[in-house]
Amino acid sequence: MKFTTIFNEDIDTPCAGCIVMDKTKFQKGRIYQSKLWDLSQDFEIAYPGMIVLSPMHHVSNYMDLMEDELRELRALTVYCKKAIKEIFDCDKVAYMFYEKPDGHVHFVIIPLHGLVEIKDKYSVLGELMSKAKDLRTDKENMARVVKVIGEFRAYFKNI
Repeated sequence: MKFTTIFNEDIDTPCAGCIVMDKTKFQKGRIYQSKLWDLSQDFEIAYPGMIVLSPMHHVSNYMDLMEDELRELRALTVYCKKAIKEIFDCDKVAYMFYEKPDGHVHFVIIPLHGLVEIKDKYSVLGELMSKAKDLRTDKENMARVVKVIGEFRAYFKNI
């Protein structure tokens, strides 16, 4: 599967989530990486602070996550919410996870800080997908994405 990241990196991989295991790819968007998890700015949607948490091995079913992965996922999720509150002065976030057939389990945290109009919690991802092209081509937005990645990296240095 070929796709272009928000930083115009062309990536060819059978599973977009598996690029996190290759430390040579998507360097500009990586926020934090442990032995179990990768936290990165969303690869496809240039919405500042939209974080994708991906396991560091191919997991296509939530039920296949190990207990230590689930414990760390919970801790990272709490830490992300604290970072979002500090960086955006924003208390509201949307959490979601998805399993794609033959794909990688992803967990996504989306800060609801007002760059898009959020009609209800179920429309967040659809609304962002519909604006993905505009978000990628807006130079001011992309500068904010880069700034926010730096702020998240600084926050996660304390973990």
